[in-house]
Formats: sequence, C-alpha cells, structure tokens
Amino acid sequence: MNFIEISTIIPPGKFEEIQRFLLKNGDRRTYRNFDNHNPHYTFSNCEVFLGADIGQRNSNNNPAISNFNQLTITDYDSALRYYELIIVRKGDLEAEKAWLKVGMEEEQVYLVDVYGKGLALMKKNLSVYLEQIEKELKADTK
Repeated sequence: MNFIEISTIIPPGKFEEIQRFLLKNGDRRTYRNFDNHNPHYTFSNCEVFLGADIGQRNSNNNPAISNFNQLTITDYDSALRYYELIIVRKGDLEAEKAWLKVGMEEEQVYLVDVYGKGLALMKKNLSVYLEQIEKELKADTK
C-alpha cells in the first residue's frame, strides 16, 4: 500500500483551510509537466502546491472549473522532497476524481508515497511542515 489515512494529523477541515489560504494569498507556479499554473504558496520551511481534482481536464488549475483535492508539500532542501496529501470528499469516489486510489474512503485525508520513500518516515517528517503551515495560517488571521 502506498498511502495511509492521516485525518487525525490533518483533518479534512484543516486541508480545506490550507486550500482556501493558498487560493486567497498564493500565486501561480508550475511544478510538474502534468499541469500548469498550480496554486502555490511559499511558507518559511516549504512550498505548497494544489492539484485539480479532475486532473488534466483542468490543466491550468482554474478554480472556476474544478476544486482541488491534491496538496503537495515540497522541501527542495530535504532528502524527502515531496509529501502528497489527498482529500477524498463526499461523492468523490463515485465521481472518480483524479488522484484517488482503491481503498481510500470518503471524508478522509491521505498521505501518498509517490516516490517509494517510506510512509512511516514521511508521516514522521510531515508534522514539521504542518506545524509551520499552521503557525503561518494563524499569523495571517491576526
């Protein structure tokens, strides 16, 4: 299995809060060949990108066309550079949204090991990024 459920670490509501923050405060940056102009924000210890829930059918990541169910945390200075988080919203499985894998359940958030780095290590390291993101989200609302 190359994914684990992490809703206790990042509940769906927190995923959605980060997504809204990126769309409101971020810029656009392409970080892969699959699509372009991804919503992006640079936090102090990482960069975060969003990916559209209909994949390449929204290759320019236009929020008016679809939502975002993929959140990728990147740290280019680390041996583990990519942390892919997927939210499965109610109705996503039936709609066959992009990024979903067999075994995922609705109303959950998952960590996906795209590059075979090891889920246990990824999960352990993820908290460092999430703590800083949370800190900066709180500072923005003050």
